[in-house]
Amino acid sequence: MSLSEELLALFGKNVTRDAQGINARMHFFGSVPANETNPAHAQLTDIAALRPKVVALVSMNGGVGRSTLATALSSGLQRYGESVVALDLDPQNALHHHFGVSAALPGIGRTSLEHGQWSPLQQLGFAGCQVITFGDIDIQQQENLERWLKHEPTWLAQRLASLGLSERQTVIIDTPAGNNVYFHQALTVADVVLVIVQADAACLGTLDHLDVLLAPHLEGDNPPTVQGVVNQVDEGNPFSLDMVEAFKQRLGTAPLEVHRDMAINEALAFAADPLDNVAKRLAIDDIGEICQVLRAAKRST
Repeated sequence: MSLSEELLALFGKNVTRDAQGINARMHFFGSVPANETNPAHAQLTDIAALRPKVVALVSMNGGVGRSTLATALSSGLQRYGESVVALDLDPQNALHHHFGVSAALPGIGRTSLEHGQWSPLQQLGFAGCQVITFGDIDIQQQENLERWLKHEPTWLAQRLASLGLSERQTVIIDTPAGNNVYFHQALTVADVVLVIVQADAACLGTLDHLDVLLAPHLEGDNPPTVQGVVNQVDEGNPFSLDMVEAFKQRLGTAPLEVHRDMAINEALAFAADPLDNVAKRLAIDDIGEICQVLRAAKRST
C-alpha cells in the first residue's frame, strides 16, 4: 500500500477497490441529488440575471494561503484582460493588508450595518483591479452583522447587484476559514468555488465535512463548479508530493497546484503585486493556469 493510500485509509477512505479511485470521488465534484429546490437559489433567480462571474475561495483550515491566492488571482485575471473586483468577506480584513489599500474607508462590515452603499468603498488594487475591504468592526458589530446575515440569505447577492457590475466582470471573494455565515453567503452567489488546501493530513481530514457543507449549495439547476487547489506544494519534499497524490485519489480528479514560492509571500508582506516579478517561476505559472481555468468557466444564468 502506498503512503497516499495509507493516509486515505487513516480517514476511512478505501481507494484500492478500483484502479482509478472513482469510488472515492467527493460529491462536490459532481451534482448532489436534491429532493427539493434550494430556497436560497430560488430567491436569487431575478438577481442573477446579467450579473458578473463570481469566484469564491473557501477553506476549512486557516493559514492555507487563501487570501494570498485571492490577491494573486485578482492581479492575474486583470492582466489577462478581465475586469476584476476583489471582495473581502472575512472580518480579519486581510485583503486590506495584501493590497496595501487605504484603511480610512469603513469597509463593508460597518457600511452594511449602517445601510450604506458599497460602490464608494472600491479602491484601486494591483494591475487595475478594484478592491473592497471588509474593514474594521468591533465584536458587537460583528455579532450583529452575522445575526442579520443568518436571516437574509440573499444579502450578498443584493449587495453585489447594487454595485451595477456587468456580466463582463469577475468578482473574487475571500471568505473566512470554516463553517460560518460568510461561507454560505458566498456559496449562494458563486459560479466557481475554489477549495484551498495545503498538502497535509489536516486539510485532507476536512474534506468529508466540507462535502456536507457544500452539498446544499449544489442543489438546483445551476450549481457552482467546484475545484480543489493544493497550495504551497514543495517539489523537493516527498511527503508533500505524496499528499498531492492522496488528494487526487480522494477527490477522484487532479487538483490544481500552486508551488511554494517565498517571493510571493515576501511581495505580499510589503503590499507589492506578487506578479510584478517577471522571473520565470513555477508558482507564477500555476497562478496563470488557475486564471485560465477561471476565464474558461461559464457563468451560471
